[in-house]
Amino acid sequence: MPDTATTPHDADDTAAKRRASLDQALASTRLEGHVPTPEFLADCEDYIAGRITDDEILAREVERVLGTKRATDAA
Repeated sequence: MPDTATTPHDADDTAAKRRASLDQALASTRLEGHVPTPEFLADCEDYIAGRITDDEILAREVERVLGTKRATDAA
């Protein structure tokens, strides 16, 4: 079994499937006017490569948003 950060529900995922799913989701959000950050896109590449899970993408983005909010509130 490959050394990836897959979870049981996505164990049969491939990098191509993960990329296609993310490309579709990103296209949808861009149509709504959202511009993903370079950090988020880097996390997506880690997910596609199997280095992190989709839950980790969410956790990293939440931490970035909360960190930005904390910095804004402190100013």
